[in-house]
Amino acid sequence: MTRKDKAYKTQDIFEASWIYSQNARLIGLEPNGKYSYFVFDDSTLCEHLSTEYWAQQAVGNIKEFVNSLKTLKDLLFSQKGL
Repeated sequence: MTRKDKAYKTQDIFEASWIYSQNARLIGLEPNGKYSYFVFDDSTLCEHLSTEYWAQQAVGNIKEFVNSLKTLKDLLFSQKGL
């Protein structure tokens, strides 16, 4: 099994920010046309965090979420400039 086989992907930057703020390891960005996927390691953890997020049951530090959002935006826009 390769790292990508157990990866979790999302195009939603807010969902990705929540997952990233919970210390899930970001593998990278995967371009898909004019959009990109945020790719995380450990799909089991990320699926759990995603379920919490979409069920509006996510509990965490809002400052960490905002910092994660800024980091992912910077990463996304730096890729778009390539």
